[in-house]
Amino acid sequence: MKLKFFPIILGLFIYFFAQHAIGQNFFVKKKYRDWAVYSSAANECFLASKAKRTASYFNSREVLGKNRQNSFIYLSVNKNNTDYSMSYFSDYPLKINISGSMNIDNRKVFGLMALSSNENSKSKHAIINGLMKEDITFLLGGNRLTIELQGIDGSMLVDRFSLMGFTKSFNYLLSSCN
Repeated sequence: MKLKFFPIILGLFIYFFAQHAIGQNFFVKKKYRDWAVYSSAANECFLASKAKRTASYFNSREVLGKNRQNSFIYLSVNKNNTDYSMSYFSDYPLKINISGSMNIDNRKVFGLMALSSNENSKSKHAIINGLMKEDITFLLGGNRLTIELQGIDGSMLVDRFSLMGFTKSFNYLLSSCN
């Protein structure tokens, strides 16, 4: 992953996991295909992946010219491997209080919701609701993850992530960071 994306990843991680991450610097500990394991000096870790394809649709037609290239998905696990947090960062502002979805190979669909720190902000963050240990098996056995959320302009944002390397990254995260 290029160094210019590191501040975005670090900022998002601190935003969602501030109680664990304040003041820590994160670095790529290990990379497997499309997923990377990030770690800090205090051995706090998370997984991250960049979208392979980003698209925007308005009235069922793809909108060309929207410069959407930097969408990311993140996963962290607590020390006991019992609690999972998954979040999404869009490179385009999201409509607040509108539900979206995360789809794994058309086998499992999760809800997600855009987050906002105040009423006037333009959020680019969403959190996946209800991710449980049993759901990780869909990620481990999957090939593609698709995020669909509504943009602030009413367009539908569709980002596709590869799950190539997720299994090895997840296993490495569990063995080296917990």
